Formats: sequence, C-alpha cells, structure tokens
Amino acid sequence: MALNIYVVLGQIFITLLFILLVLAAAAAAVGAYIYKYKRFPLPKLAFSLITLFYRPLKTLLGSLHINPNVVDEVQITLLNHAYREKYAATPFERRILFLPQCLRDLDCPAMTKPGEGILCRRCGRCNIAEIMEICERYGIMVCIAPGGEFVKRVVKDKKPEAALGVACHKDLHELMRYVTARGIPTVGVLLARAGCIMTDVDWDKVKEELLLTPEKLQEYG
Repeated sequence: MALNIYVVLGQIFITLLFILLVLAAAAAAVGAYIYKYKRFPLPKLAFSLITLFYRPLKTLLGSLHINPNVVDEVQITLLNHAYREKYAATPFERRILFLPQCLRDLDCPAMTKPGEGILCRRCGRCNIAEIMEICERYGIMVCIAPGGEFVKRVVKDKKPEAALGVACHKDLHELMRYVTARGIPTVGVLLARAGCIMTDVDWDKVKEELLLTPEKLQEYG
C-alpha cells in the first residue's frame, strides 16, 4: 500500500514537472516572439506567463550568453502596450514623471529633500532642466528618485493617476510592476545608455510620452 502511494506521488511530481517545463517553454517562446516582431498575442496572459518564469528565463538566457535584460524589455513592452491608452487619457496635472538620479551631471549641485527627492536647480549641466520646465508648464509632477524605495513613498504621498518612468531595464520593470499593481497606468522609456552615473535617454521620446494624449496616440497609430 505504501509503495503504491509513493508511485502515485512520483507520477504527480513528474506530471507537475512536465507542466512547468511546458509553461516555461511557452513563456520563452512568447517572449522571443514579442521581442522580435513587436506583436502582442494575449498581452495579459503573456505578461503573467513571463512573470511566473522571470528568474529561470533570465538564468537560461545568461547561460546561453544572451543578454538577460531581454526579459525585462519584453515585460516593459507589454506593460506599455497595456497601459498607454489609459495613460494618454489622464490629465497632465494628475501625471507624474519619475527620473533616475543617474541622468544628472557629475557636478550636479542639486540637493536631496526628504519627501521630495532630488531638487533640480536647473543649472543646465544636463537635460533634466528642460524636462522640468515642460512639466511645470503643463502641471505634471516630477520626481528625481534617489532609489526604488523612494518611488514607493512618492506614489503613496502624491497619489498620481498616471506615471511615466525612465530607468534601466531592471529598475524600470520593477517600477512599472509596482505602480501598475496599484491601479496606476504607467508607461516607461528605457535608458539609451545605462550605468550608475552620467547615463542618457532619448529625450525626444521622453517628451513624446510625457505629453501623450488620446489624439496623439491615434495619430501615432
């Protein structure tokens, strides 16, 4: 009798393992399809599937000498596709822009204030000053975040209704997952040059997403 139980348990284990392997293979296939063709079959299901196997997929890509950031990029693409329309429909004054501190110049004179983040002095050493002026003109909130935990605090305190994030692959993916999980439509722009200091981004793309409206969204297709 005991032997039969072990046999049944073994069969259950093998069946579950097989199912997991099939799902993992499906997640990898869906991710590769989205990354290559920029098409989004069943985006919510695709996002959930890739999220389920997020770490194994990154480990697998690393072992194959493929940049594991591809997994984050696919997830960011899916989230942009899912939330861009709601983001575009949100009034400017209810939006917030999250910028990483690594975009600053090495000689940045800005100070950090609790509850506000890094306060840009618009010295002109980097492109943040121009974005700050645009946000001020349209009433968009801005946060130059010194870290991921700060983003969580700002979301809680400022209560934005939509968000635009700029960051590297991993940080942007984490930011977007956290904010969207709180019912806030969020889109993201990846850094063009990552790193801890003196990074860069396509500022024209940031401006385009920053001022996105339903009319512009329809125009862009």
